Amino acid sequence: MNRPGCSSWLVREGRLRSGWRVMLYLIVARAIQLLAALIFGVIVATILAAVRADQFTSPEQLTRWLATELSNVTTFSPLAFGYRAYDTLIVLAVIFLFRRWIDRRPMRALGLDFARGWWQEALAGFALIVVAWGAIFALALVTGTATISGFAWEARAASAVLGALASGLVFNVFVGIAEEADARGYILQNLAEGIRFVPAVLVSSAYFGALHLLNPGAGLASTIGIFFAGVLLALGYAVTRRLWFPIGMHAAWNFAEGPLFGFPVSGLDMGGLFRLKITGPEWWTGGAFGPEAGALAIVVEIGLIVGLWLWIKKRT
Repeated sequence: MNRPGCSSWLVREGRLRSGWRVMLYLIVARAIQLLAALIFGVIVATILAAVRADQFTSPEQLTRWLATELSNVTTFSPLAFGYRAYDTLIVLAVIFLFRRWIDRRPMRALGLDFARGWWQEALAGFALIVVAWGAIFALALVTGTATISGFAWEARAASAVLGALASGLVFNVFVGIAEEADARGYILQNLAEGIRFVPAVLVSSAYFGALHLLNPGAGLASTIGIFFAGVLLALGYAVTRRLWFPIGMHAAWNFAEGPLFGFPVSGLDMGGLFRLKITGPEWWTGGAFGPEAGALAIVVEIGLIVGLWLWIKKRT
């Protein structure tokens, strides 16, 4: 009787088993992202030190300015915008290399193909979440936990407001592409090969929640809220078995929450058409992290999760 060797724990069908592929990907992808961020910072700092030598009199001053500019999502500065596009390309490049050399599967099999209907799926996901955030916004106003204290067009010209909205939209499309290719693309789909879809959704959603722990104001409540968002996005992928629907959902989530309605987005200030005064308990409002860390958004998320689940069950 032949007993399987140790290689069976590592290799199946001529390639690493799914769990090992995910583990290797997480280590390599995060290391490359960190290295790429350092390279980006060094290049930009070197250029600025040469071009604006009179403005920055010390390396510490330049470092502080650079850190502030890269996190300046309120105005979507060209530097922050450029870094977001650069980071998205890095994520896609790492996934492409892993698909080619480790998974030995085509990139399009993750659901990033441009077959007929891809942009309609993205728009459908976008529209669904904008409506959902409209409901969250209305719920916050009705319950008195959010009060409109002003409007963006009162302090800025209409062209500047529209420009900020357009920049916020494109900025968050990059975020949606990068994070969906990572969490619902590589991680969810590889895990599903080994532990089936439902457990893979739970594990990848827990990863997605943990990924936001470095955001300002993050904690247990925000991790739970982002976990539910991960489940919702995973079901968005299950609807079409492509990533365009959840990419549209993800981009709309950040865009509607921040630039459109004016809530904090995962602890970050992205501006907004409405200036909101948030009151009430943090378990409901989400506090400084934003509604996604509170019951305000989680209630709507659960409703969407149930709706998508029933839709999937009906279709299958």
